[in-house]
Amino acid sequence: MGNAAVPGQFQGVIIALETATPAGSVALLRGGKIIASRRGSSDRAHGERLPGEIIKILCMNGLALKDVERYAVAIGPGSFTGLRVGVATVQGLALARSVPIVGVSTLAAIAESRRDAEAQVIAVWLDGLRRQVFGAAFLRLSDVNVMDGERPNNVMAKAVMAPSGFAELEPHCVGTPTEVAGKWLESLSGRSLVLVGDGGVRFAKEAEARLGRRVLTLPMPEAIAPALGQLASMANGERLVGPHAIRPMYIRRPAVELARDQRRNMAEPSNSGDG
Repeated sequence: MGNAAVPGQFQGVIIALETATPAGSVALLRGGKIIASRRGSSDRAHGERLPGEIIKILCMNGLALKDVERYAVAIGPGSFTGLRVGVATVQGLALARSVPIVGVSTLAAIAESRRDAEAQVIAVWLDGLRRQVFGAAFLRLSDVNVMDGERPNNVMAKAVMAPSGFAELEPHCVGTPTEVAGKWLESLSGRSLVLVGDGGVRFAKEAEARLGRRVLTLPMPEAIAPALGQLASMANGERLVGPHAIRPMYIRRPAVELARDQRRNMAEPSNSGDG
């Protein structure tokens, strides 16, 4: 999308926050244009850096929290802890002055950052650890203002789930690279494709082996927050929600829940044998 304003774009001040990845990032936008952006450090927890980094980027540009007219936050997928910190941070800041919030898919923001790639499909693989990837594939459309359709899940229905000018060809999912690529075989057939993200770079060979063709892989953007903010600048209607309504989007259960279920299953008495 770049720095050029487009019709319907919000002209006020936006703070965009991404804490789905270890380093995270924050961006300041006005009129859809990126004024400043800061990438965090994976050496410091998000909770240690926030909300200080937001206040700092505002101060460095002659602004204060009272000047923010819209917040944007990555709602997932990504780190469970990171997502909770990011959502809680913007909730707290927005609550004081009833500033609206736009939830944005992490994968949609990554795709937005590579929207100029010459391909019909921009697919995103975010490294989900455990040799899994968080994935989604977006199909380029002719109308730059087309937004993706509503979802039954309330969190997803009120969030920006695809870049502007794209629609979700393959929905957000999690799985091994081989599993995800296998599910996408039919929809990607005959379409040009780029694969974006650290998961794509890490598992490029698996993608090519399963898809049966050479795949152009592009690295993660240096910072995700600028693209996240640009998507939020185009949001309107019910995608502008109050602080109470914003929620993280989890597409994989937390490790602590999986471990708890495993312990519970091991503790249950066996149905085999006598009795």
